Amino acid sequence: MPRWRFEAEYVHMAVNVGLDIGATGVRAVALDTGKQPPVIRRIGQVDIAPGAVVAGEIIDAPAVTEAISRLWKEAKLPKRRIVLGLANQRVIVRQVDVPRMSELELVEALPFQVQEYIPIPIEETFLDFVPIEEFTTPDGEPMLSILVVAAQREMVDVLMGAVNAAGITPIAVDLQAFGLIRALFYGDFDLDAVAAVVDIGSGVSQVVLVRAGEPRFVRLLQMGGEDFTSALVDGLDVTWEEAEELKRQVGVTPVGGVVAAAGDPSIPVEEEHISPLETRAQAILDRQADRFIEEVRGSVNFYLGQSDDPELSRIIVSGNGARLPHLANRLGDALGARIEPARVIEGLNTGKLSDTEISAMQPVIPVPVGLALWEG
Repeated sequence: MPRWRFEAEYVHMAVNVGLDIGATGVRAVALDTGKQPPVIRRIGQVDIAPGAVVAGEIIDAPAVTEAISRLWKEAKLPKRRIVLGLANQRVIVRQVDVPRMSELELVEALPFQVQEYIPIPIEETFLDFVPIEEFTTPDGEPMLSILVVAAQREMVDVLMGAVNAAGITPIAVDLQAFGLIRALFYGDFDLDAVAAVVDIGSGVSQVVLVRAGEPRFVRLLQMGGEDFTSALVDGLDVTWEEAEELKRQVGVTPVGGVVAAAGDPSIPVEEEHISPLETRAQAILDRQADRFIEEVRGSVNFYLGQSDDPELSRIIVSGNGARLPHLANRLGDALGARIEPARVIEGLNTGKLSDTEISAMQPVIPVPVGLALWEG
């Protein structure tokens, strides 16, 4: 998986710490990857000041530094082998076909091979790639399909500065989307099926198409849970706090009929009386949900239209935004695929963690776990 290595003391030990900085909080998992299954040693999350992180980018670096410092103190996390996640609109992911060559040759040739596909100067980016598959053209030329990842240096520098100021020195920066795949497909050997992972964050969502346990397509959407809240604020003239409460209470209109892999509805559908205000709120949430679903549908259709894969087998949902009642079922119904909630904990040894700690982190744990599964 792509990673940008940084100068740091490299210690041969099995415990990695995955660090996820989001719009509503900072989360980390210390994972002992030397055990099978891996053991969660420490886990924690803290709130972050509103507006400190917007759409995945750091706006208020001191506030982010303060939150990281508080997290490390409260969760008693180790300060070595930190892997930091990235997800925002200043990260560009493209599939590119290049002449087949060795990995070393490709590392050297990458800037020249991909510069026409990256809409910013290559020298202003951190550049890396993931091999997808080898193929041969009709003319007999051996080729390699790769996912190219370009992250703007200025954005990464701001992120690293905020983390370093907390006394934390990451050994690597990785794309959150690839961390998700590591976490969700760890030990999954279903090599033929195509799955979509939809991680719904506060300001940024990620759509990743996966086959054979490897990412084949990545798209970052500048949409998330906060867009639903904002729509309620604008449409109902309520406060942000009131909109958040309404959102959690009402949700989108349930559709039913989409069954998770375990055989139970991923989100129960219940008939209940709602007030006129709640009816208006639900209509607003439905419109926002339909806009979000169309973006996801467009990503899925684009990938399927470019590949030989016939259809989508399942959609795995994660992130705080996936907690919006009935949104996951609505997504599955619209795309004609079964819905599964992310089940990362089931493949890990939770060590001494309490059920309360696990329950609180379950929707948001895939990213930091996947980052902690990084291998340098």
